[in-house]
Amino acid sequence: MFHNQDDVYQNFIKDSKEYLKTRYDLLKLELLEKMSKILALIVMIFIALVLILTALAYFSLALVVWMENFFGSLLPGFLIVGGFFLLLLIVIYCLRTKLFLNPLIGVLSGILFEEKREEDNDEQD
Repeated sequence: MFHNQDDVYQNFIKDSKEYLKTRYDLLKLELLEKMSKILALIVMIFIALVLILTALAYFSLALVVWMENFFGSLLPGFLIVGGFFLLLLIVIYCLRTKLFLNPLIGVLSGILFEEKREEDNDEQD
């Protein structure tokens, strides 16, 4: 009688260890998925910023050259474009939380606290 009960406890302990190992592996996979999404987001933002800044530099230079026709010199064009960017920097700095921080927190929390849709569908069935 004790031998059978010992087997039950041994099997329970063995199954519990396997379950915990499986849950740990699942947690590692979920963490890997979330970190991959975050890294992809960072790379995408970096590439977009580089491309936007490159385009902005070319458009700014084109605007300065175009303004030379009106002012007869490049200096006023550079000063106007520089002043515009300085004003834009001040506005962006004042609105940084609303424009950048809050959306970034929303995207990151969506990635980190994303519920598995398959699990939700399985529980409803």
